[in-house]
Amino acid sequence: MRKSFGHHNDKPRANPPPQRNANLVEGQLVLKGKFGFILSEKPGIADIYVQGDSLRLAMNGDRVLVRLIPSSEPPRPEGEIVRVVNRVRSNIVGIFRKSKTMSLLVPEDGSESVRILDDNSLTAKENDLVVVKITRWPTPEIWAGGTLIEVLGPRTSADVDLKALLRKYELPDVFPAPVQAQADSFAQEVPNTAWQGRESFFHLPVFTIDGADAKDFDDAVSLEERPGHGWRLGVHIADVAQYVTEGSPLDKEAFRRGTSVYLVGTVVPMLPFPLSAGLCSLRPDCVRLTLSCIMDIDAHGRVLSRRITESVIRSTKRFTYEEVESILTGKHAAVNVPAAVSETVKKMGRLARVLREARFKRGSLDFDFPEPHIVTDATGYPTDVRRRERMESHRLIEEFMLLANEAVATEMRRFPFLYRVHERPDSAKMAKLETMMKAAGMAIPSGFHQGKPAALQHLLASTKGKLTEPMVQKMVLRSLKQAIYSAVNAGHYGLASSCYTHFTSPIRRYPDLIVHRIVKEHLRCSLSNERQAFWKKTLPQTALLSSQRERIAVDAEREFMDLKKIQVMEKHVGDSFDGVISSVTAFGIFVELTDIFVDGLVHISNLRDDYYIYDEERSMLRGKRTNRLLQMGQKVRIKLAAANLLKRQLDFELEQTATTPGPKHNKFKQFHRHRR
Repeated sequence: MRKSFGHHNDKPRANPPPQRNANLVEGQLVLKGKFGFILSEKPGIADIYVQGDSLRLAMNGDRVLVRLIPSSEPPRPEGEIVRVVNRVRSNIVGIFRKSKTMSLLVPEDGSESVRILDDNSLTAKENDLVVVKITRWPTPEIWAGGTLIEVLGPRTSADVDLKALLRKYELPDVFPAPVQAQADSFAQEVPNTAWQGRESFFHLPVFTIDGADAKDFDDAVSLEERPGHGWRLGVHIADVAQYVTEGSPLDKEAFRRGTSVYLVGTVVPMLPFPLSAGLCSLRPDCVRLTLSCIMDIDAHGRVLSRRITESVIRSTKRFTYEEVESILTGKHAAVNVPAAVSETVKKMGRLARVLREARFKRGSLDFDFPEPHIVTDATGYPTDVRRRERMESHRLIEEFMLLANEAVATEMRRFPFLYRVHERPDSAKMAKLETMMKAAGMAIPSGFHQGKPAALQHLLASTKGKLTEPMVQKMVLRSLKQAIYSAVNAGHYGLASSCYTHFTSPIRRYPDLIVHRIVKEHLRCSLSNERQAFWKKTLPQTALLSSQRERIAVDAEREFMDLKKIQVMEKHVGDSFDGVISSVTAFGIFVELTDIFVDGLVHISNLRDDYYIYDEERSMLRGKRTNRLLQMGQKVRIKLAAANLLKRQLDFELEQTATTPGPKHNKFKQFHRHRR
């Protein structure tokens, strides 16, 4: 929402474009209490630190214009907010507070309070979660103000959590009537007349591989052996663009949402269920329209030829990752799987390994993170957090999707197109990471300081199977920039790819749908000069908004996951656990538990056995009197002191740990041994 300061009505009002100035940077504000960072989107410019009165101009997530402070220097440039370019949301969620003189909404993310100017005839109780629509934006002198539009209820109420999250991130929980009506207007199955003239893959075993709880299936795979020890790999993607046409109600709503949002126990879909779980979903034994990328690959994993075609498939089987894993490992017999299909899966496993080795040789990074899985009881309340490890079956489908995305981007790069790009990391961040790794006693590969992917890959490989592996992976990941969408092909650093896009998930990602439209226009010879001019004009804005919607989805998913983790741990307050120090900061240590997949903070004020000094270069705390060290990868025993729902934080207290002598005794020994 665009609004200039001083206008207190609800109608958007555009700001005049700023004058060009090298000291002005535009980006999104990420608020951290009394300070914040502006996430820069300009190559070569680091995120900008902001504090002071200018922070009161904006709210968390707003897009702002920042003036760099000349006296600030890399690696942390500082700035002050000049004005808000775009309001990310107009509705704010927070705790209701009432005094004798005013009613307030207190946001849980540390933002400034919002004064409730109009209660809208609604009644809220102290500490209720409420929603306020902003009608008066903040200035350095005046708080933001607004109208109370919804009382969600007490934080402790079971159904309030999801409502609060949806309202906070303005995630719609229903589709507008015209959008739903258009989705309902399609037939439930594909008529024979719809796929005449398309290339058919009915003669091949084509199947999907997804999680056991997946509801929509937008990618399927097939494989044929070629003469000379080669393969023909088919990646078949749901042809969503056939139904979601440009400018239609479905298209406008998909653009507004940008992506599906996957929350614990539910999903906020980009497309209505008649499409996302029905007509576009590649369900077994159902004819479905697809876009297929067919690639001939030699024995070394090199793509010899590629082509894209409008196609039709009938999925033979809906595999889960666990079923494919049992075939690949041979540990369990495949149930109700024809021998030909089972043999194809085994061949796919061999091809995936060849592709992965070839990708690693060129310097591609691989973050093998386990994902948290929330276990719930019959009422849906979370009871446990477990690790969901990546299996060979995950890696198989990942390799095939990566290859198809790269092939499509390469095929289409002479036209206006939408890319998935990942810039090289900042040299300052790489230098800091190098210092920390050296201090930990780790060998630094050649080219690391220049940020060469192969050097980072070598570092990650050197920690494989050690206790420090997840910690080092996190540190490397934090040193990298975020991947974004762009109309300019800048390559993908993390994949060591010169040309990459997102083609494989049009049911849940709007950029993939746009990619399909451009590809289909090319295949139908309708990508005229006029259409190319249209795409060239519109793609930059599509890329920007898609990147923003992706970030909102990630933030919402992470926050809801954190909330569920806190709820799991509430009943364990006072209990003791084994854990490993996952990171060290000036204000304490973060510990990841061994048996429950959560982490929490031991604040430095709770380290009562000594006065601890933070060694930033070595990322460790050292006891001034005992010389005791607290560092990443160290095993500890902790007690859960508090499970704080408001802060989304677990507070730990250190019970015991093996004494680690200081530098006088061990010269800072190496660490103890032990996903993208």
